[in-house]
Amino acid sequence: MTQDFTRGGLYKTIFHASLPTIIAFIIQSTFSLVDAIFVGWISSHALAAVSVSFPIVFMVIALGVGLGLGSTSVVARYVGAKKSRYAKEAAEHSMLLAVAFGIILMVAGLTLSPSIFKLMGVEESLMSTALVYLNILLFFAPFELSLIVGNSILRGEGDMRTPMVVMGASAILNGILDPIFIFTLGWGVEGAAWATVVARMIGFTYLAYNLKFGGAKFKLDYVDFRYRFTYFKEVLRIGIPSSMSNIVMSTGMAVFTAIVAGFGTDALAAFGVGFRLDSLAILPGIGVATAVISIVGQNIGAGKADRAMQTTLKAGAMASALMVLFGIPFYLFSTDIVSIFNQEPKVIEYGASFLRIIPLTYLVVGFNMCIGGAFIGAGKAKLALFNQFSRVMLFSVPLAYMLSVKIGLEGVWWGITIGSYLSVALSLTLYKYVNWTKSTH
Repeated sequence: MTQDFTRGGLYKTIFHASLPTIIAFIIQSTFSLVDAIFVGWISSHALAAVSVSFPIVFMVIALGVGLGLGSTSVVARYVGAKKSRYAKEAAEHSMLLAVAFGIILMVAGLTLSPSIFKLMGVEESLMSTALVYLNILLFFAPFELSLIVGNSILRGEGDMRTPMVVMGASAILNGILDPIFIFTLGWGVEGAAWATVVARMIGFTYLAYNLKFGGAKFKLDYVDFRYRFTYFKEVLRIGIPSSMSNIVMSTGMAVFTAIVAGFGTDALAAFGVGFRLDSLAILPGIGVATAVISIVGQNIGAGKADRAMQTTLKAGAMASALMVLFGIPFYLFSTDIVSIFNQEPKVIEYGASFLRIIPLTYLVVGFNMCIGGAFIGAGKAKLALFNQFSRVMLFSVPLAYMLSVKIGLEGVWWGITIGSYLSVALSLTLYKYVNWTKSTH
């Protein structure tokens, strides 16, 4: 079911637009945590191997999300302007881009992953295990990107429910397959990768059927399809900066991982656990920010810039409040939570310190996310890129390195936290002075 985001109360609109995405992300991340628990039960070595794969996996997903955000922005603005035919054609071109970029990422990832691991300082024994896991995921990158972009197209037209079903069902299936593939079949880390692939492939099959035959405003049937470079240009004008924004984040993750690697395998395992838990806590913020893209896009397309601006700050406050609710248990029960994943004393110690410090960012980072989402929805992806670059590379990475030298591993967590606060101040400044009334078609 599609929604018109250009009318109705703002809080109600934000809530109804965000809720399906938040639910889907929470289900997906919860079963990702289950995946980590199963891998952690194999050994801390296996958990560390999967953890060092995060930056590369995240980079692939980041590029897909970037294309997806471009698709959401373009489709939403055409839908808001009541130009359904253009929205359909833009969506069809977006899916072609997803397949093409997926193939490129597959080849590049399979070729370059060993070199990237070496640059990160990953030990040879750990690298061999990580490559077993990573190469399986990389081989199916075209389907992963198509899944991401397809869901994004539906969000752009106002259908938040179908992506929720696809993401949620895939995550639940992944959680069911994990113990079967990892332990029953004895595939270990390789089994964790295959569980993810099989679940995502089934999700993609349902999504493809829905895009062609489901209840969308338009069907991606490619009937009378004509190649138009202008659609590629529109999507990529938003998608490339958005992808670069996500690449900045994944690059930052690689740098953080490299810094943490200097403190040993236990520190890496703890960072992997902490990162997964942090990813769960920020999901409400990501869900609200994802909804902001569609809401702002439709309102900008309909010529309602004031409504788009009001949406942004109200959504930011909602996102931060929800994230704080998720972060409180992490702070209060940090040791108990980390011990679920691994029983090594050092892993528990390092992971608990992560969970006591990083949640301090949740008080403000929702505003950063929603302002970035608003920039993308309005077609101002370069501002979103600058926003992300400043947060990660200008503030958090240098602070994490300098503080790690001064006070040890906790310095990494404090560097990320302080950098987040500095970034929010910059985001609010950009929000205040940007020209929201300028159209971007």
